Amino acid sequence: MKFNGGYNVMLEGAPSIGIATYEKPDALHLPLFSDCLDFSLLQVEHGESVKKGQVLAKDPVNYSVPLLAPMDGTINLEIAERHITLENLSSPEESVSDEADVDDDKRQTLLRFGVWSFMTKLDNGRIPDPETVPESLVIPVFRFEPFLPNAELLLKESLDQFIEGLGNIHKTLDDAAIQLILPETESALKAPLHQAAEQSDWLTLYEVPETYPFDHPALLAQMLELDPEKVWTLDVQAVLGAQGALDSNRPYVKRTISVSGPMAAQPTHHQVPLGYPISLLVGQASNTELRIICGGVLTGKVIDSAQLGMDAECVALTFLEEMTEREVMAFAQAGFGKQSYSRTFASVFKPLFKEKFTTALRGESRPCIFCGFCENVCPAGIIPHLIHRYLDNDRPEDAYRVGLDKCIECGLCSYVCLSKINHLELLQAGKEQAATEAIEG
Repeated sequence: MKFNGGYNVMLEGAPSIGIATYEKPDALHLPLFSDCLDFSLLQVEHGESVKKGQVLAKDPVNYSVPLLAPMDGTINLEIAERHITLENLSSPEESVSDEADVDDDKRQTLLRFGVWSFMTKLDNGRIPDPETVPESLVIPVFRFEPFLPNAELLLKESLDQFIEGLGNIHKTLDDAAIQLILPETESALKAPLHQAAEQSDWLTLYEVPETYPFDHPALLAQMLELDPEKVWTLDVQAVLGAQGALDSNRPYVKRTISVSGPMAAQPTHHQVPLGYPISLLVGQASNTELRIICGGVLTGKVIDSAQLGMDAECVALTFLEEMTEREVMAFAQAGFGKQSYSRTFASVFKPLFKEKFTTALRGESRPCIFCGFCENVCPAGIIPHLIHRYLDNDRPEDAYRVGLDKCIECGLCSYVCLSKINHLELLQAGKEQAATEAIEG
């Protein structure tokens, strides 16, 4: 397999190898919304007592995937709009709701215990129909985007459960093949995973250069010429969640997230229940005006100011300094503290270093200068600036003709752009518009 493009982004603020003890909150605030989900069908009432794992709400559009109670507690629907607040918290170790009986249909078990919402179709990023199965499942074990949770930490004491989970998922999805993405570099995880692959005919390992975004499942699917409509993906933690649901009847209501970035006071990992107050995690950041990103700096999205608690989809909180003023004499600083893909900053004379990334644009936005950098870093082999021009001129057919559908939305084209053009935003909008028109048509 030959990979082209990619770029290693070196930034300050990586999380430490360890999981910090989180402060017990007075309440959990579970958002009824996220990027993919809208839990509009409430299953509880104000003042009701609920048990850990009990269904609080469902998303009627996405196959009734449930929002589960992370702890025992009392429902409060009056604290914040579009949130379920859980008060009077207690957390029995192995408590599950009365609804969580064993189901002969393992896919329905994953749905019932909150795991199914982490399954994603590669062609459109949506949750797949539980009545269908994929031809294969692509799972990145390691993530190369800065500030995402560390795989060796996640699997340090859970590698056996992870391998068992893979087997359970394989059977649950009617013997679908599973491909794991690993880096070429050495890791304590590689030998056991290779041994597991050698002992099965459904598990395959692919080692890729440790360069972002060669960990992306859509990129591997393109390399293997798999049909994206028949390929799904999920993350390492969801595999462990599936194992807990299928083997032990445990609801999947906790996630290990990284709380990091250049403005995090002590970048580290936290295992927190869903709905954990964002304010308690922000409190660990430096006392500066912040931009809080859900996810990594290249593909994450700014958290909605109305969101009070962690949603199920968020795997990282990244803190960046919000630059509200121009840098003094920026033109004379010559970029000694800033990396540049173009190698035009004075930092080219320094040894490699990690940059203190901020929200500053670092230059004026201007029209495309056809430098070709976005094409150089694009791992999918498309020409972002050409697609951008087609979309900007309302020519979506031409944009798809030159490869818009191959875009994996890694964000590198925007990161290296000398003209400060947000190619990613426009490419995402073009794909979303096409998807909407296809549904309406």
